[in-house]
Amino acid sequence: MIIINETVRADLIVFIALFADLATIAVAYDNAHYEQRPVEWQLPKIWVISVVLVSYSPPVPGSSVAACSCPTVVIIENFGNPQEILFLEIALTENWLIFVTRGGKTLPSWQLVGAIFGVDVLATLFCVFGWISGGEFQQTSPPDSAVFTDGNTSIVTVVIVWAYSLGVTIIIAMTYKILTDIPWLDNLGRVTRSKTDTQIENIIGHLSKLAMEHEHEDGKDRWFLTTRALEEQDDE
Repeated sequence: MIIINETVRADLIVFIALFADLATIAVAYDNAHYEQRPVEWQLPKIWVISVVLVSYSPPVPGSSVAACSCPTVVIIENFGNPQEILFLEIALTENWLIFVTRGGKTLPSWQLVGAIFGVDVLATLFCVFGWISGGEFQQTSPPDSAVFTDGNTSIVTVVIVWAYSLGVTIIIAMTYKILTDIPWLDNLGRVTRSKTDTQIENIIGHLSKLAMEHEHEDGKDRWFLTTRALEEQDDE
């Protein structure tokens, strides 16, 4: 935005926040993978992965937005508004990142997919019809051009932004997968958890599945350990 001297209107920023919240709420209904034992909060690992992703992520989307908004490209077919193009790309990439951060061990729930798809459709309609784009836009460069638009954006431009946003998301997902598969990085920040801790946690986990039962037979009381019923485990 600094390079192309273009910012997003406050009205559109409000809708970006609303769309992100709608997609985030659907995470509560996701079928995400979860661990059987408590997961450590590995801040060093998170910092390393974040720095790596941020080191190359901004220039890539930035170059795309600059290309779409650059007057020499005439915003694709001399038909479009930089405000809506920026809005669409930000809305798409921030929502699709949910699929990256949730991991790939399970498939996302239909509620999450439906919520994100619905938000993406709304963002696309905003871009195509130029809703809250700020009105008429005049292209002043190159000098011999004088193109005026009412905020609408061509379908070709929308398709290009969708394809580019998908490509950026795929690259980020591949990088995230590679980083999480590196053993030393995966164990970074686990200084407080030793093998002994893990063994104790497993023992406690097995003990939690045991129950004490009592029998009275031939005038004698018997106590013995047995496996708890599945219904009791589910209740907890």
